[in-house]
Amino acid sequence: MALYTIWVAMHGTFQHCNIRVRLGALNYVFSMAELHRWHHSLKLDEANANYGNNILLWDLVFGTVHYPRDAQASSEIGLSDNPDFPGDYLGQVLSPFRWKEKRSGK
Repeated sequence: MALYTIWVAMHGTFQHCNIRVRLGALNYVFSMAELHRWHHSLKLDEANANYGNNILLWDLVFGTVHYPRDAQASSEIGLSDNPDFPGDYLGQVLSPFRWKEKRSGK
């Protein structure tokens, strides 16, 4: 359990950090920043892919891998239909509990 926890913590950090890491063929095994950035795209057709948290096994099985080799993911990521989504950590953690309030415009 300790090794798994260490792996998940380290992998999640690298997956969400803003660095350019090229894994080549390993992108079809591990879900790292290069692939995961597409998952956070503002364009729904790009964002509706690459769900694998650590590995892409289920994305490969269900055909949800999005990895265009001739393009790079945009640096503009997030929620396109909610421009005033909280930018701070605590606001983002609390956002699911305040979703109805945000949607109603309060």
